[in-house]
Amino acid sequence: MNRSGKISHIFSNAYAGISREMWILAITMLINRCGSMVLLFMSVYMTVQLKFSIPQAGFVLAMFGAGSLAGAFAGGKLVDRISFYPVLVWSLVLSGVMILILGLVQQYYVVAFFTFMVTFTGDMFRPANSAAIHAYSKPENYAQSIALNRLAMNLGFTVGPMLGGFLAQKSYSFLFWSDGLTCILAAVFLRMLLPVRTYTKSNTAGSEKVKQNSPYHDRHYLFFLLFTSLYAMCFFQFITAFPLYFKNEYHLSEQSIGLLMALNGVGVAAIEMFLIFYIKDKWTQFNFISLGIVLLILAFLVLIPAHGMLVLVISVLLLTLSEMLAMPFMSTYSLNRAKDKNMGDYMALYAMSWSLALIAAPLVGTQIINHFGFNTLWAFISVVAAVSLFGIYDLGKKQLS
Repeated sequence: MNRSGKISHIFSNAYAGISREMWILAITMLINRCGSMVLLFMSVYMTVQLKFSIPQAGFVLAMFGAGSLAGAFAGGKLVDRISFYPVLVWSLVLSGVMILILGLVQQYYVVAFFTFMVTFTGDMFRPANSAAIHAYSKPENYAQSIALNRLAMNLGFTVGPMLGGFLAQKSYSFLFWSDGLTCILAAVFLRMLLPVRTYTKSNTAGSEKVKQNSPYHDRHYLFFLLFTSLYAMCFFQFITAFPLYFKNEYHLSEQSIGLLMALNGVGVAAIEMFLIFYIKDKWTQFNFISLGIVLLILAFLVLIPAHGMLVLVISVLLLTLSEMLAMPFMSTYSLNRAKDKNMGDYMALYAMSWSLALIAAPLVGTQIINHFGFNTLWAFISVVAAVSLFGIYDLGKKQLS
C-alpha cells in the first residue's frame, strides 16, 4: 500500500462507525467555536480597553466559571426533565444574545453580571451535548464520538483565536458580534438538520433505586471529579493567565497572542482523532490521564527557568499534548460511569467540576500574579497538578484491584 493509501486507510478507520447525527453535532460545535473568541481575549480586553485592574479582571473571569457552574447544573436537570434536544437549541440562542449584550456594557458590575449570564445560558449546552453523544452513538464509539466532538471544537478554536486577534486589533466590539452571531447560527443549523430524539433514563423502581443511581452517592466518581477539577484549574491558566503573560511580560500584540493560542487548536485538530483511535485500547483510561497531567506540569515548569518565543511555543505544545491525552478519557470515563443511570445528573456534575475550576483559576491566578508574579503562579500550579496526578493514579490502582 502506497503512502496516500495508508493515510486514507488511517483516516477511514479513525472515523469508522460514527453516526450521521454525531457529524451534525460536530459541525454545530465547529460553527459555534469558530466564533468563540470573547473568553480568550477577555482578560486583555478588560485590562487594556476597560482599564480594570488585574484582580478586578480575575473576579469578572470567575463569573464565567460561576455561570458555567449554575448553567451545567440547570442543564443537567433540564436534560432529565425535558430531554437534551430543546436544551441544545435554546442554550445556543440565549448565550448568543447574552454575548451581544456583554459587548455593549462597560460598568464593572454590569460586565460581571452579563459575563455570568453568558456561561449560565451557554453551559446548559454541555450536559445536553453529553447526553446527545450518548443517544446518537454506540457504546463502542464513545471515545471516537467524543474525539470527533473535540476535533470540531478545536478546529473552531484554531480559527477563533486567529480571527479574534485580528478583530481585536481593529475593534473589540467585533469580537462580541462574531461570537454572538455564530452561537445563533449554530442553533439554526442544529434545529434544521439534527433529527429529534428524546432521552429517557432507564426505569427505576422507587426512590431507593434513584438514590442508588445518583452520582452524589458514587464515592469513587466524586473523588475522580475532585482530581479532574484540580487538573482543570491548572489547565484553565491557558485561557486566563497566559494572555496576560503574553501581553505583560512579552508585550505581544493581540494578533500574536491569537496565533499562539491557535497552536493549541491546530495540534488537537490535527492529531487527537487519530491518536485516540490507535491508543484507546492500548492502556487504561487512568494511565492516559496521568500521562496528560505529567505533560501539563512540564508545560508550566518550562516557563520558570527559560524565556523566549521558542519556550512559549514549547509550553503551548505540551499543554496541547496534555489536553489530547487527559480530556477525552476523562469524558469517556464519566459517560461509562453513568451508563443508563441518571445521565443528566452524572454529566452535569462532570461539567460542574470544570465550572468550579473555571471559578478558581482566574481568582487564584490573578491574585498570585498581582502579589508574587508569574513564576510563582507557574510553580504553584505545578504543585496543584501534582496533587491531581497522585489522586488519579491512586484511583486507577484501586479500580484495577
